Amino acid sequence: MIAAALVLVSLGSAEELATCAALWHGYADFARVSAYLDGEDEARQTAEAFARRAGLPASVADQRPGMYLLVRAAIEGDRMSRDLFERQMQDCDALRDD
Repeated sequence: MIAAALVLVSLGSAEELATCAALWHGYADFARVSAYLDGEDEARQTAEAFARRAGLPASVADQRPGMYLLVRAAIEGDRMSRDLFERQMQDCDALRDD
């Protein structure tokens, strides 16, 4: 029963998957220009995996610039952005299809 629940959680809705794809694209975009982050290639691969599962490329593209700003603000010390980023990362981690 627990395994079945985990499978359902890992499927996620298309909108949740698109948000995770956008978050990872934003992370990769900021990692490309930041001295604080690395893992750009891995982040892009993760973003593409979420985007494929979401099947909503327009939603991903629409959210991507905002996610870049969220990652930037979180890294640069904005507490509210950091809290939001960490919560979103936890939500996306629950949806990963590894």
